[in-house]
Amino acid sequence: MIVKIPFNLIRVNLRMGEYEIVFPYGDKWYRMDWENVPDKYKVLYVAFLRLQGMKVPDSLKNYEKDTIDLNNLEIELDLDLAEEVPPTYPLGV
Repeated sequence: MIVKIPFNLIRVNLRMGEYEIVFPYGDKWYRMDWENVPDKYKVLYVAFLRLQGMKVPDSLKNYEKDTIDLNNLEIELDLDLAEEVPPTYPLGV
């Protein structure tokens, strides 16, 4: 099932050396492996890092763009590729 989540509600997390995202949907929380995260989110995340003056990890350099469309900041995520987690799921980044 495809769900739409506002960019600002999605958190990037580092778990066992691998990136993932954690996000709410309804009254539940979910995690998704980075490999399943849409490119649109990755491009916006890299722009977010750059705007904060943070270093962009080498693994995300391909998502650096000079022009980004900010018309729609909802990210479409496939909930079937996510795993439900408790609200107390630890965030490390």
